[in-house]
Amino acid sequence: MPDEQEKSDPQAEDKVLISGRVRTSVRKRMKLYAARHDVNLQDLLDAALDEYLTNRNA
Repeated sequence: MPDEQEKSDPQAEDKVLISGRVRTSVRKRMKLYAARHDVNLQDLLDAALDEYLTNRNA
């Protein structure tokens, strides 16, 4: 089942480009968090959106 595969190994999925804007303050917080936790912004954004959607049963 594709949905179960997506949840089990997010690194195995293809990535696609999306476009959007965030407030300057949010970007700054993202960059600080990413640097402190040794994670790149792309992975941080992917994890944040996935958690947001999961918490809303989407």
